[in-house]
Amino acid sequence: MIKQEYRIPKTPSGLKTFNKIVNTGKKLFAKNGFQATSINDIISKSKIASGTFYIHFDSKLALYLYILDLYKVSIRKASALATVGLSNRYDIERAGIKAFILYAKRDPLAYRIVWESLFVDFVIFRDYYSSFASSYVQHLKKYVDNSELRNDLDLETLSYCLMGISNFLGLQVIFKDDISEERIDYIIDQAMSILDRGIFNKSL
Repeated sequence: MIKQEYRIPKTPSGLKTFNKIVNTGKKLFAKNGFQATSINDIISKSKIASGTFYIHFDSKLALYLYILDLYKVSIRKASALATVGLSNRYDIERAGIKAFILYAKRDPLAYRIVWESLFVDFVIFRDYYSSFASSYVQHLKKYVDNSELRNDLDLETLSYCLMGISNFLGLQVIFKDDISEERIDYIIDQAMSILDRGIFNKSL
């Protein structure tokens, strides 16, 4: 895939314009999709001169990839902040799931932007989730070594399972028009109970 370039300005006024383009692109990509959104649409909605877009971004794809990377970084940051000071893997998983759910609740456009990558270029979609999985595997290894996690599990498969739980619990929450944090905690605790005990009756 050809590398797409962007240039973050150093002046306050340039940064203001840059962020305006990013925010407009985010809304249009989420609402209309990548293919149906044109650079002219972004320029018009951003209320900037036509040449200004290209000062900051090589192409529409460069803008999309920048936005996608913003989500990747900010989601990881939210999870990292939520797990500061935690050492038990159960507590870390619970805090990480909740951090993602609250993030998705605050910014439901995240789902649309990330999953839009499947229609932009499958390689982008694959690499987005593969990078999360690779990072997850490295974190999980420590807890296999200290015996908190089973040593007979494939950690790549486990990482995708855990990402899937976070993703779809997030959907469960944002599908509801009004949901309390107490209810969110209940949903998370139900998921953690499944993780903790498994779904099969061990006596059978």
